[in-house]
Amino acid sequence: MPDPSFPSPARALLALLGALLVLAPGRSLGEDRPLTLAEALEMADRRNPELGAARDRADAQAARAEGVDRMRWPRLALESRWFRTDNPSMVFASKLNAGEFTEDDFAISRLNSPEALSHLTTFLSLEAPLDVFGKVRAQSDGQAAFARAMTAGAREAAAELRLRVAEAYRRAELAGRAMAATERAVAGARAREKDVEARAEQGAALTADLLRARARRRQREADLAEQRGEERVALAGLARLLGAPPGATYVPVDRPPAPAPLEGDEAAWTARAAADRAVIEAAHQRREAGTTLAAGERKGALPDLAAFGQVQDDRNDFSGGGQSWAVGAVLRWAPFDGSRSRRLAAAEAESRAAAEDARAAEDQVRLEVETAWRRALAARERHAAAAGGAEEGREALRVVQERRQAGLATLTDELETEAMSLGAELEEMRAAVEVALADAALARAAGEN
Repeated sequence: MPDPSFPSPARALLALLGALLVLAPGRSLGEDRPLTLAEALEMADRRNPELGAARDRADAQAARAEGVDRMRWPRLALESRWFRTDNPSMVFASKLNAGEFTEDDFAISRLNSPEALSHLTTFLSLEAPLDVFGKVRAQSDGQAAFARAMTAGAREAAAELRLRVAEAYRRAELAGRAMAATERAVAGARAREKDVEARAEQGAALTADLLRARARRRQREADLAEQRGEERVALAGLARLLGAPPGATYVPVDRPPAPAPLEGDEAAWTARAAADRAVIEAAHQRREAGTTLAAGERKGALPDLAAFGQVQDDRNDFSGGGQSWAVGAVLRWAPFDGSRSRRLAAAEAESRAAAEDARAAEDQVRLEVETAWRRALAARERHAAAAGGAEEGREALRVVQERRQAGLATLTDELETEAMSLGAELEEMRAAVEVALADAALARAAGEN
């Protein structure tokens, strides 16, 4: 709260700044922002944390695979070692390597008890692994296949997210329209109650009719309160999928498109899914990785070869020293490794499991396509049955209301017709949304992004 001792112009400036902050564009808290479906999908693709994590893990695996592949690159190393010692053999070798050995150093007393010296040795070495048996190549190919599987998995996660966003968007939009329809029903119930109340006061209507009209108004108000809660929950769920900041909500503005005939047949959709679904590609890549890594484990009993070159500088003081070089080859072989057979058994079991996973993924995709296809057909049939019901219900309610005003229909007739009209309107809304959701699920099952 501003200090009252501030001069009034200062208080006015603070108030103005506060108002500008509240009204500033881009404020995220407490706003209901209109949002199209395309914008929602694009936002989720950029900001959903789970999808971002899946992509980052795929990038990490790709980097690991590249790291394994680079194990075949030459390795350059620099090592510098300093010591001070009077150990006879070390003093002898240090002087010899530095080129400072003299005839006096052959004296027995100096050989047995030399003076302490300081020595600095620097090595520059280059080792080039020779992957003649393909051991590193097998590991690299296996890790690369895992990276491709994780990349495909990230695409599958993106497709699943798009479906979830579409479902949340359509249901939130439906909740908003259903709430608007219920608000109109509440307004009509309140007007009816006032009319019946006035007629009851004049003795033209029974008290029982007033109580029934009042009960219907309360029922509609309860329905409205429930639908308001459902709408806020739906909007909150949509914001969560979009990765929105806390407090930000987005209001869907796109209504579902008019249902069109379903294109293609089930076999065509299944074939499309077999070719395009990322989950199948991921399973096949994991199977390839398992096969390749198992082959690499079988090569584990073979030796490792490498070529090397080394330059060495030895000096006992900084004014001078000796240099030497060496080239050669290294053979490393461990003919017995007690854990090798178990690693091979594990790799072969993983390879078999990956093959089963691939078959299971294909079976699951076929089931998803068949299920989505049947639901898309059923949704269209439901929509065809519900189409026009809202308009017919409103017309029926209008006629019954006119007849009741003329004394040719009862309040019971109007209440029953009003319930039928509202139900028909909500059913028509739901049927159109269900078609849109079924189409999105079918596209998702077929691998469309």
